[in-house]
Amino acid sequence: MDALPILEDTGLPYASRHGGHMHACGHDGHTAMLLGAARYLCATRRFRGSVVLIFQPAEEIGRGAGAMLRDALLERFPIRQLFGLHNLPGLAEGVLFCRDGPVMAATADITIRIGGRGGHGGSPHLCTDQILVAAHVLIALQGIIARNIPALRACL
Repeated sequence: MDALPILEDTGLPYASRHGGHMHACGHDGHTAMLLGAARYLCATRRFRGSVVLIFQPAEEIGRGAGAMLRDALLERFPIRQLFGLHNLPGLAEGVLFCRDGPVMAATADITIRIGGRGGHGGSPHLCTDQILVAAHVLIALQGIIARNIPALRACL
């Protein structure tokens, strides 16, 4: 599975062997859960039909699902039902949360360019403070989300 571009400096025996990359967002857990499900399904065979297990790459950057669709995953493996799985920090150990429809918020990219007139720190009234403008934009955008969308409702 994919890793994040973070240096793992834990000293633990199972730490990443690839410098500058680590599984810091539960991907090890996701992989272990899906492989555990595969092992259980193979051992018990308590189902009819076929099972397709999918590991989604690039989940954090919002590109994995699209890449799998462009790769014709659903055409190559016709799927009648699809279930997603993700760890959910904050739940007590041993608790399983399940519901129809979206559960967690999506990821998206946005680029905002802030420009203005440069100047000197001794005459701030003659220039545009782009850092201050960016801070106000950030606070305003967060306010839109925090005051209009319930925290547990998935953002589409």
